[in-house]
Amino acid sequence: MLSYYYKTTLENTVESLYRSHHIHSPHQIDIDVIADVFGIIVVSLPGAKEEAIWDEQRAAVFLNSNKPSADSKEAFFHELCHILLHAGNQLLMNKNFLDFQEEQANHFLLYAALPFYMIQQLQLPPLEMDIIHLLASEFGVTHQLARKRWEQIQRRIYSGKQQFDLEMELRNRYRKADSANWSKETKSLYELAIHRKQLKELLAK
Repeated sequence: MLSYYYKTTLENTVESLYRSHHIHSPHQIDIDVIADVFGIIVVSLPGAKEEAIWDEQRAAVFLNSNKPSADSKEAFFHELCHILLHAGNQLLMNKNFLDFQEEQANHFLLYAALPFYMIQQLQLPPLEMDIIHLLASEFGVTHQLARKRWEQIQRRIYSGKQQFDLEMELRNRYRKADSANWSKETKSLYELAIHRKQLKELLAK
């Protein structure tokens, strides 16, 4: 089932970052471990505003110590995206670009806290509620985040399976035909399939 899952450019970026630092198992998805790997100072204080500050030499993430560890992990990975991928002062950004960065950080959070290449290594139970519980337990995240990630994975699998079936249908139907001789309807159908695939990848970034 997981074989139909496809990764976005952002997800591949996160995976490459992890693999380059030898991060291969769920127990390494830990604030202290990841912070040490990327040279980030974590400051945890009661009631602290959750945010990151960084420059070319150093970076720090402030976390609210009053929150449960699973909630702090979500805040940490959201801020980690800003440190690793974003530049500039958010106070000086226009709203559209700021919204883009925040949306990207939300996607980054899912990929960084629950990497697909690690989920593939798990023996997933048959029931969805058990899968969500397993992901929350293995990766130390909230059930809400685990559910959100699993639902995202299911959508990608469904989309990937549809795309695969359409491509196979087109390939089987026209494998002996020269594309130069295709009808306008056939060409339109093929171009629509390619366009849908590109659009889904763009929207999933």
